[in-house]
Amino acid sequence: MDRISIHVRRTVRPSERVLKGAMLALAILFLLLGIMLSRGMMLPCFLMAMAYLWYDHATKRDYEYVLENDVLKIDRLMERGRVTLHEIPFREFQVLARPDDPAVAPYRKGSGEKVKKYDYTSYAEGVPWYTLIAREDGETVKLLLDLTDEAIRVIRRANRAAVRV
Repeated sequence: MDRISIHVRRTVRPSERVLKGAMLALAILFLLLGIMLSRGMMLPCFLMAMAYLWYDHATKRDYEYVLENDVLKIDRLMERGRVTLHEIPFREFQVLARPDDPAVAPYRKGSGEKVKKYDYTSYAEGVPWYTLIAREDGETVKLLLDLTDEAIRVIRRANRAAVRV
């Protein structure tokens, strides 16, 4: 089987923009207060600037899905390398469907079965995303993924019963 690699870059949500703007505005305000009133305001300025930089770094998310040898591998890409988050064989897939499909209804929040949910989507408008229910290390997990048509065809060839798209 050929190797299929899908790169997903998470877009910034509007709520994150507001939070980052507020953090930056507070850092500038504390800086100005430190200059005009008291040097004691420089510490909150420094702490807010550090919090902004940490939050900015922590919210940058790039993922790569690799489909190779009937295994789905999901990696988080970082500046200093990559971390493998999941490695799931296609035979462990229970359901791959759109989020509004009745096949994934038992796994929704507030439904009967409790599953761990992992969101690896880009949040980009117009990009279809899919819900994958699979067994990993003896427990059921729910993965939200931005898959291409080619990736869905490859998964369908290996595990036709699980694909509901």
